[in-house]
Amino acid sequence: MVPPSSLLRLLSLSAWAPARPREQKMRRVRDAMLKLLQAHEGANFRRVAQRVRYADEMESLWYLRQDMLAALSEVHGELRARQEMRHIHGLFKGLLPQAMAARPHQHLAG
Repeated sequence: MVPPSSLLRLLSLSAWAPARPREQKMRRVRDAMLKLLQAHEGANFRRVAQRVRYADEMESLWYLRQDMLAALSEVHGELRARQEMRHIHGLFKGLLPQAMAARPHQHLAG
């Protein structure tokens, strides 16, 4: 019989440790994206939801926003899709490298 203390050393204690802040933030973003997708029906929404569910990096979730926007635009039009996505965009604030952050569009004076 193996003593319990030996078993605990063999198992990673990180499985019982609370999630790190970055993982918690990523879970919050993923959950919000999935909630929005699950409010709709159709193969496109299920396909994007599956990709969101299995994305393992914040950057992957960032790029999946475009797939969500496309699926929502097909159903509701681009304007409403962008309105629905506004909350999702805000969740990424401070979580991505500066170069990946959305920049406001600037109109060039001509």
